[in-house]
Amino acid sequence: MLDKLEKAIDTGQPLGASYVEIRGESGFIEFIQMDDGRINALTQRLEQGIAVRVLVDGAWGFVSSGNPDTAEDAVKSACSMAKSAASSRKEPIKLADTKTFQETITSTAKRDPRDVDIEEKVQYMKNLTKHISDYDERISAITVKVRTSSGKKFLVTSEGTQIEQHGSLVWVYPWVTGKENARLSAARYEEASTNEGWEFFDRFATPEYIGDKVAEKVKLQLEGVPAKGGSFPCVCGPRVIGVLAHEALGHLAEADLTIQSAFGGKRGEVVAAEGVNMIDDGTLKGILGTSKYDDEGVPTSRVEIIKDSVLTELMTNREYASKIDQRTTGNARAESYLYPPIIRMRNTFFEPGEFNREELFEGIEFGYYCSDFRGGQAQMNASFQVGIQEAYEIVNGELGRPVTDLSISGIATDSLFKIEGIAKGPFPWEQGRCGKGQEAFIAAGGPDVRFAKGGITFGGKD
Repeated sequence: MLDKLEKAIDTGQPLGASYVEIRGESGFIEFIQMDDGRINALTQRLEQGIAVRVLVDGAWGFVSSGNPDTAEDAVKSACSMAKSAASSRKEPIKLADTKTFQETITSTAKRDPRDVDIEEKVQYMKNLTKHISDYDERISAITVKVRTSSGKKFLVTSEGTQIEQHGSLVWVYPWVTGKENARLSAARYEEASTNEGWEFFDRFATPEYIGDKVAEKVKLQLEGVPAKGGSFPCVCGPRVIGVLAHEALGHLAEADLTIQSAFGGKRGEVVAAEGVNMIDDGTLKGILGTSKYDDEGVPTSRVEIIKDSVLTELMTNREYASKIDQRTTGNARAESYLYPPIIRMRNTFFEPGEFNREELFEGIEFGYYCSDFRGGQAQMNASFQVGIQEAYEIVNGELGRPVTDLSISGIATDSLFKIEGIAKGPFPWEQGRCGKGQEAFIAAGGPDVRFAKGGITFGGKD
């Protein structure tokens, strides 16, 4: 495929293109869904396609095709689209300069998912279903989803970049419900890897590990005490602080959204309590959002969004790096050849602080420890609402009873100033997905973080 893309690149310049970018993909994609031990969906497909993006007279033209043989025609169509769009643009698009690279990146997977027998995959799901079912007799329904893919991605540009990447994805997602008399509970959990193949399920995301994680949350929900509404001091665990870093704050620092967000115009200003650092890093080894290059061929990097409490950097692609006069950060990502690359997070997290974990609970007469979330949403004004699927009371500085039906909300930019302490040491990552018109696999996390009363509002039935 690479030869076809390289040949098509030359089509753009005679048509007025100042920049031509062609991405190609070929690979295997599989999805399996099991409901209560029965396979209800099983799809496999071999897929290939190309994405052409050109810059003509300061406007983008984008065309995708499922046939790599049409690359030259796609370049011509994209140029025609860009010329039509250029007359309506008030300001021409410019791209930040970047180095060019020529590299082939091989897969690190030891067991390519496409080479694993379907019987082994189904047995993994059966074992996971059985382990969850056996965990507690009150568990009433179990859905398990597994997605895998493997293949190649190509990138060729008129500037001279030529990158070929071999990669894979393995993803598991159980959704479990429980029932005791009239009381219902539900929990979900997901793990994924873009650095390993099927061995990820053998080594780490085993039926026992995943099953215990999700079933325990259902059990705690059934046995938990009702949540109290109001504002209390609290401590957020790694998975909850991760979703706040990503959903409530990270999107505000994506340069294409920042101008409309609560971070707009605040670069260089103090936006958090003393000692707060929030990072997006695409270079961390073995983490879900990591890759060597983004989908514009720019090397990924460590982006210090908040450094020493100051809003320091935004995540960029080449267009917005030029527009705001900031470096390119390697955050341009596309879900597939069907989409143009846009600014997306990778691995977003709060850096560890100086407190021992036990110190974060000291002095709290009553509050909550939020350990895991079920889902959430946030707005560009930094308001957020997150459902909590695992939480505990904090009573006189000690963890107490599990809590059910708890939700948290607030204004994230205000919450940053209510941080009173951040734990030391490493933390587990939440591996998940993000939607922004396209799906991207990301990771988020951070150590335990304590918020003063007023930093987060709690909703509950009491």
